[in-house]
Amino acid sequence: MRIHRIYCNSVSDQDNVFDLDQPQSTHISKVLRLKLGNEIDVFDGKGSSAICKIVEITRSSIVLERISELKKLNPTHPKINAILPIIKKDNLHFMLQKLTEVGVYEFIFYKPDLVDQSIAKKDSEKIMNKCNEVIINACKQCGSNFIPAIYYFSNLELAVNSVKGIAIESYAFDLDAKEHFNLAEIKTGEDVCMITGPESGFSKEEIEILSKKDTKIRLLKNNVLRAETAPIVISSLLQNHFGNI
Repeated sequence: MRIHRIYCNSVSDQDNVFDLDQPQSTHISKVLRLKLGNEIDVFDGKGSSAICKIVEITRSSIVLERISELKKLNPTHPKINAILPIIKKDNLHFMLQKLTEVGVYEFIFYKPDLVDQSIAKKDSEKIMNKCNEVIINACKQCGSNFIPAIYYFSNLELAVNSVKGIAIESYAFDLDAKEHFNLAEIKTGEDVCMITGPESGFSKEEIEILSKKDTKIRLLKNNVLRAETAPIVISSLLQNHFGNI
C-alpha cells in the first residue's frame, strides 16, 4: 500500500520532532483521516524526505516524529525553465500539474500583451498563491521531492530579463516562426528555457523583444496547440531528449 505524502520543510531540520502547519494538519486529520501512530512520507521541497510518525493530534495541529534517516536526492539535470503566460484558471492549473509531473525546474509567469480579458484584472498575488498550492499538490502525487520555484512579472520583457546572464539557451514557440524546432540543436547537457504565449499568441512587440534578447524563435508543429498544451508537449520532448523520461 502506498504511503501518504505531505510537504513540510521542517522535516529536514535538526530536531526530529516538529509541528505541521494548520492546512497540512487539517488535511491529515479531516481528509486523510490518519490516526496516532500512522506513518507518512514527508518531503521538504528541496530534495529531502523521511518517514514520519504521528505522535500528537490536537484541534489545531499535528506533531510528527521523524523515524527514518533523511533521504536526499539531487535535482535532475539538465534543468528546464519555463516562461509562461497567465491564462484562464482551470487551464493554468492543469498546465502546472502536468509540467510539475514532467519535471520542470522553475516557473516564470508573465502577463501577456494579448491577455484574456476575463483574467486581465485578476489579483496576480492570489493567482500565484493558488498556483503554488497546485504545484505542491502535484509534487505530493508524482513523488517529486523538489518544489519548482515560481515567479511573476508584469510583462514578457521583465520575465525574459530575469534569466538574462544565466548560461541557458532560450527558445520561444510561435506559429509564425520560420524555423521548425529541432531537438538536435540542443546539447544534451545544457539547461533550456522554453517561452510560450497565450491563446492569441505573442504580440508584435513581444516578438521584437524576444528577437532582441537573442531568443531562438521556433515553430513547434503546424497544428495549433492550446496555450496549456504546448508547454507540456515541449517539456516532454526535452525530457525525453535528455533521457529523463
